[in-house]
Amino acid sequence: MTPPTAPRRTHTRKANRPAFTLKFALDHVVEIATHSMLAPRDSLRPTSYQRENGEDVHAALWWVRDRTGTYLTGNSTHPNAPCDAYAQGFGPGEDDASRILGRDSRLIDAIPLHDPESEQGLHADLIQAQHDDANTLALTLDGNMLEIRTLRAEHPVPSPRT
Repeated sequence: MTPPTAPRRTHTRKANRPAFTLKFALDHVVEIATHSMLAPRDSLRPTSYQRENGEDVHAALWWVRDRTGTYLTGNSTHPNAPCDAYAQGFGPGEDDASRILGRDSRLIDAIPLHDPESEQGLHADLIQAQHDDANTLALTLDGNMLEIRTLRAEHPVPSPRT
C-alpha cells in the first residue's frame, strides 16, 4: 500500500457531526475548485448565512447532501461548470448518507478555497497535492472538527471521466 501524502497545510473547520470520512476523486475536486476560483466574482453564489449577514462571497467548495447523494460542488454559476464530485459510495443509486448526515437536503458546509487576508488557500494546496501524486481528497469529521487532507490511495475514487 502506498503511504498517504501529507498536504502542505491541514485545513480544519468546525463541524458538529459524528466521526466518519468521505473520499473524493482529487482530480475532479481540483477541476471544480479551479472553475470557482477563475469565475467572475458576480457569478459566485453566497450561502444563506453570507446573504443574511452581508458577508463578502469568495470562491468555495460547497459540501452538499441531497436526494442524489453527498457531493462537493463549486459556488459559481458561471457557464460550463464541471459536474459535482460525489463521495465514494454516496453517489446516485449508492448508499444513503442520511444515517450520517440527516435526511434533509442541505448545504452542509462551505469550504473556502482562498483566504484573501492570509494569501493561503485550499485551492493551491490541492493543486500541489495533485502534483505530489495524491489522487484522493478525504473529508474527516470528528466531533466538532472537519479535517481536509489529500492522500495517494491504492484504489482511488473513480473520477467521472474514468
